[in-house]
Amino acid sequence: WEKVAAAGFKFAIIRVAYRGWSKAGELHLDPRAKENLDGAIAAGLKVGVYIYSQAINVQEAREEAQYVLDFLDGQALDMPIVFDWELPDEAISRARKVKAKTMQACALAFCEEIIAAGYQPMVYFNQWQGSHQYNLAELRAAGAELWLAMYTRAMTYTYKVQMWQYTPEGKVPGIKTKVDINIYFPYH
Repeated sequence: WEKVAAAGFKFAIIRVAYRGWSKAGELHLDPRAKENLDGAIAAGLKVGVYIYSQAINVQEAREEAQYVLDFLDGQALDMPIVFDWELPDEAISRARKVKAKTMQACALAFCEEIIAAGYQPMVYFNQWQGSHQYNLAELRAAGAELWLAMYTRAMTYTYKVQMWQYTPEGKVPGIKTKVDINIYFPYH
């Protein structure tokens, strides 16, 4: 993390947990969540966290929010707690048939829990989700910041977002694998 900071990076969004794709849909702590969170903070980076959600109902979305909050145990963050629900490619995924209305309700429920705990929520999405699955205006009205994954050289998305993930192929000193690279431009 010190190499990441020394290279000029200012923030990191750390994966805390994920929900499995299987029928049981168990929640799993990322095995390196604490190490990464502590390392990024110690290196002077601003940090936020995310959960890779596969919630299929509001109850599961609230459970995911509480899982993240329990992990944080009051830890201060500089950046949002992110609800990252991505449409699974796997036909066997339990979340494959979740409807847009349910996804929206899950995102809102997650955000409500995060706000109630005193943190800033954010919803991660791609262009297709932003046009077909989420009501972005309703998410913003509920207090969520928006994080767009759009792998292009220039930001051409017409809806105002607070974070733009422009590549999944980034190379960062101190990290051996390719990473997502983002620009953060919050407003309130």
